[in-house]
Amino acid sequence: MAAIVVAHGQEAGPGTTPGTTALDDISVTATRQEERAVDSLASVSVTNRQEVRRQNPQRIGTMLSQSPAVTTQENPNDPATAVNVRGLQDFGRVAVTVDGARQNFQRSGHNANGAFFLDPAFIRTIDVTRGPVANVYGSGAIGGVVSFETVDPKDILRPREKVAGELGVTALLGGRQNGIHGSVIGAARPVDWASGLIGVSFRNLNAYKDGGGFLIRDSGQDLGSALTKVILTPGEGHTVKLSGQYQKYDFTNGLGTSAAPRRTNNVETTNVVAKYTFSRPDNEWVNLSTTLYRTTTDTDQIRISGTPAQIGNARYFRIETVGFDANNTSRFDLGPVRLASTYGMDWFQDRVRTSDPFSNGDETTPGGRRHVYGAFLQNQFNWTIIDVIAALRYDGYALSGGGNASDGQRLSPKITVGVTPVQGFQPYVTYAEGYRAPAITETLVNGAHPAPSTFTFIPNPNLRPEIGKTIEAGINLKYNDVFRKGDAFRGKIAVFENRVRNFIEGVYTDPGNDCGNPLIPAGCADATFRYSNVARARLRGVEAEFVYDARRWYVSLAGSTIRGDNLIANQPLESVYPDKVVLSGGMRFLGEKLLVGSRLTLVDKQRRLPAASIAANASKAYALVDIFTSYEFATDMRAFAQVDNVGDVRYRRYRDGDRSPGLVAKFGLSTRLGM
Repeated sequence: MAAIVVAHGQEAGPGTTPGTTALDDISVTATRQEERAVDSLASVSVTNRQEVRRQNPQRIGTMLSQSPAVTTQENPNDPATAVNVRGLQDFGRVAVTVDGARQNFQRSGHNANGAFFLDPAFIRTIDVTRGPVANVYGSGAIGGVVSFETVDPKDILRPREKVAGELGVTALLGGRQNGIHGSVIGAARPVDWASGLIGVSFRNLNAYKDGGGFLIRDSGQDLGSALTKVILTPGEGHTVKLSGQYQKYDFTNGLGTSAAPRRTNNVETTNVVAKYTFSRPDNEWVNLSTTLYRTTTDTDQIRISGTPAQIGNARYFRIETVGFDANNTSRFDLGPVRLASTYGMDWFQDRVRTSDPFSNGDETTPGGRRHVYGAFLQNQFNWTIIDVIAALRYDGYALSGGGNASDGQRLSPKITVGVTPVQGFQPYVTYAEGYRAPAITETLVNGAHPAPSTFTFIPNPNLRPEIGKTIEAGINLKYNDVFRKGDAFRGKIAVFENRVRNFIEGVYTDPGNDCGNPLIPAGCADATFRYSNVARARLRGVEAEFVYDARRWYVSLAGSTIRGDNLIANQPLESVYPDKVVLSGGMRFLGEKLLVGSRLTLVDKQRRLPAASIAANASKAYALVDIFTSYEFATDMRAFAQVDNVGDVRYRRYRDGDRSPGLVAKFGLSTRLGM
């Protein structure tokens, strides 16, 4: 079963609201309207900046994997992260955005087919919506949406301050991994209608050892990143936000064999966003938001193993995504009925360029262009205790490259009905459809696999888009002053079934001799691999998260269990992760300046796999204990310590490239100054 939910009040600072829980944080992905996660008629989780800063994770996947039905696939020698939601991942099945900009990088190999690079240092919120209920948010997200927002000047500046700075440093010492990472952010508000910030971050981590003391080769990383943001409010209701983020990762990976050459990697990403919003209390007809963005990921690799002729061979993978998004909400009073009508359109283009003159990287990750576009209309009605959300989305795409092309379009509906019979108790039911266009690689992959298994990749321009149809029922729980004045209980429970039609999978065919057998010459001559619509997939599950905060102490519980099947082959889906539960708790002392807490993560084994996959991919169950403490010894000055995997457990997460770290001890200091 899956996990998270951490109570608030652990760290005071700008943006913290005393007496609230994590489920009171604001979400916008489910309906494009601001609402508290606990009030959303969808399975939504939000992680705020205070919690990200408290955990100071080495990788962003640490935070994501604590949410119900959300996990990540990672390779220790590659800092990229692939997100899995409700058993769906890869090729855009989960839409990932940073400040509204799509993150569509993908490079095929023996790992995930779709990942992103993101430094946790500048994260303001992580907003997760599970399932295709967020079809108003954009095309393709039949699994869900993960939306990251970076820090704003208001998170650094207090009211009436003109200048402020924030510093944070974390050292990893005495455990299975050593290193240091930190960030500096400066913000200014020279006039009331303009503010901005500049931040820089660094990360230098050595290779780690697993719980058995075995070194995991190339698991260290070097990162430098920068963020700049300007916010202008030239008139009442008008806001212009301009932001840019740059990241540079350096790492090495590969086994150094002919089948897995060892290469240095230089990855540079950019994320540039311009956003305009208009909203005023006296104008309920216009609540406008428009976003224009460009994001790039450039990977340059140089081979450092093999023969003298092979060493120094270079290749690159480039993806550029440009897009825009525009939507407006108009609100009306229709007698006793309150109506919010939201409508908009969006478009993005992926342009992929690859070069690998010495191998086949440009064949398994082919170049090409893909245009994806859509429009939607959503009406949300509220009448006394009843809420109804009805939406219709139009999606279309066009894809081309390598002499092949494909296109398609579809209408996808959504209907949600919620009722609040008594205060604090809100059940709801939803039917929603989502539409995912085939990716460039799925459609255009073409060429030969490297020796010794030199089978042939075949393009498939006739791929049909995937269609996800989800039925979901849930309950939202929200109570204050339950056992004592000032306490709070929040909860969300959901059960779902998602049936995916035209599910796309890679199909390997070897009708003749054994491909790859060195004793059989030309054994791969008839072996092929192509992506095909081979399956009707069904995914079912239960997910829940609860938190009780009594101010002096808090406890939270979150988890999920999912089962997925290929209904054509009558086999389990390999993309479904094992059951997971996370239990967290803590106590606050000295006027809530001192926090002491711990977290227990329980992950079940995974053997419910296709028969041919069990021997290679089955995983074992494991249990992890983390402990943490922090102390605010002066205003805006905090010291903290955290020990992850206290038991030094040797374990490997399902589908990860290698074992995870053993015991890791982190110590740090953060401070903020303003005037």
